[in-house]
Amino acid sequence: MKKVILVDGNNLMFRSYFATAYTGALMKNSKGQATNALYGFTNMINKIIEEEKPSYMVVAFDIGKNFRHQKYTEYKAGRNETPDDLKSQMPLARTLLDAMGIKHLELVGYEADDIIGTLAKEADLDPEYDALIVSSDHDLLQLISPQVGMKMLKSKDATYYTLDSFKAEYGFDPIKIIDLKALMGDSSDNIPGVKGIGEKTAMSLIQKYGSLDGVYNNINDIKGKLKEKLESDKDSAYFSFELATIFRDVPLDFKLSELTYDGTNEEQLRALYQELEFHSLLKNMGQKQVEIETKYITVKSLEDIDTTSLELAYYIECDNDNYHYANILGMSLSDGTNTYFVKNELVKDVLTKYKNRLRYTHGLKKNIILAEKLGICLFNTDFDLMIALYLLDGNNKDDIVLKLIDSGYSCYYYEDLLKKKVSEDDFASGMAKKAKYIFDVKEETINNLKKEEMYSLFSDIELPLVHVLASMESTGIRVDKTILEEMQKDLSEKIDNLSSKIKDMAGENFNISSPKQLGEILFNKLGIPYPGKKGTSYSTDVA
Repeated sequence: MKKVILVDGNNLMFRSYFATAYTGALMKNSKGQATNALYGFTNMINKIIEEEKPSYMVVAFDIGKNFRHQKYTEYKAGRNETPDDLKSQMPLARTLLDAMGIKHLELVGYEADDIIGTLAKEADLDPEYDALIVSSDHDLLQLISPQVGMKMLKSKDATYYTLDSFKAEYGFDPIKIIDLKALMGDSSDNIPGVKGIGEKTAMSLIQKYGSLDGVYNNINDIKGKLKEKLESDKDSAYFSFELATIFRDVPLDFKLSELTYDGTNEEQLRALYQELEFHSLLKNMGQKQVEIETKYITVKSLEDIDTTSLELAYYIECDNDNYHYANILGMSLSDGTNTYFVKNELVKDVLTKYKNRLRYTHGLKKNIILAEKLGICLFNTDFDLMIALYLLDGNNKDDIVLKLIDSGYSCYYYEDLLKKKVSEDDFASGMAKKAKYIFDVKEETINNLKKEEMYSLFSDIELPLVHVLASMESTGIRVDKTILEEMQKDLSEKIDNLSSKIKDMAGENFNISSPKQLGEILFNKLGIPYPGKKGTSYSTDVA
């Protein structure tokens, strides 16, 4: 059996974007390109491949307006404009798929749903194929058949639907999703349906009468207000049926047999990850890039360091993220011409001899604390690359290795070092690269700070503050326990008062911290309109 995966591309991109956009955590690379949707999208595609192991795969996208807009100008009206940050990522999603070796399809005048529906129909007609649709869009449930299943994405996991499991949950065939939407409408697509009929009532009507036609053929058996609603909006119901039906005869240039998945174009994908600065994904691929050679000398005695320079770049490595509890593993020095790797047993001697010449580093606060343990004060360091890069780009990560990799070097990852997965040679080489890199980029970085009018902020505020913070970390800060206890008591009283008011308004006692119970109170008991589709339970998140 040939397994084909049919992915709703727009759905995955929107999910990935808003999963981080609501928190304000918009990823960007150093060039300012938004990447949060692309990162989530790539991870989801990789997970699909890992879990489903497809022989064939395609991602379908929407492009522009489709034929439904011609029938109904209000189709999807009311949706917020797609954010520019997301729009800018859509073309790159196609480029990523090319590098991943995955076909993508789009056709003016049709939705991604229609493309998926057309390919699902081909799977229905060809017994050699089993298809799996991947999306969180309930519209696509109508395509489930003996040959076509669906992986319904949820916030943290997914539900797999087959023909049998769908019927067991809904009480009717998947194709009747169209009839259901005709009655209840769909606010996300602005499909009107029948006014006043929600999901629960629509479900019971389809379960009882089998279809939209069945409901209207038995309209005289339905009584009261429900009958009035159905009769007054009959035309709207049948028009909604038409809008909700996925078109399954899109004139595609591709057949299922042409959608083979044979794996990634590793070189192209690596270059894209590099450009987008997807460092964790690069790491998963393993390092295989053009190596920029850094010559260095391993210091066995102080005499091995042959430099008269008064300006040295240096890097100190330790064996714990919390450097207060860390041991020094080694250090490196560079004067721009000569670069040295210093083993841990010689670090104290080197720091003692060259402390007045150690000018440039990355992570000064860490180095101050580590040197202090050896009785040495690093008061002459007047450049911290980590802080400079943060000022120039607030999205910059603290790990210097990521900058090295962006610049074409290969270097060990710190977490691999902690797990003892780094050889002595790779450690020495990586350390040398760090010191040389700091020296090489310092002038350009300082010029960029001046260009952005941030050099005074860097030199007069941020760097002196490093020493203050290091001192605070080493010495600690004085805390008045009595005041903290008073604050705790005051906040507890405020929380109790608010909780009491909430329960009075609700008219019952319930667990406010339970999203399930809170949802029932807000959207069922108090009747607040629920903003969006309802699944098995209400969401009470910030959105």
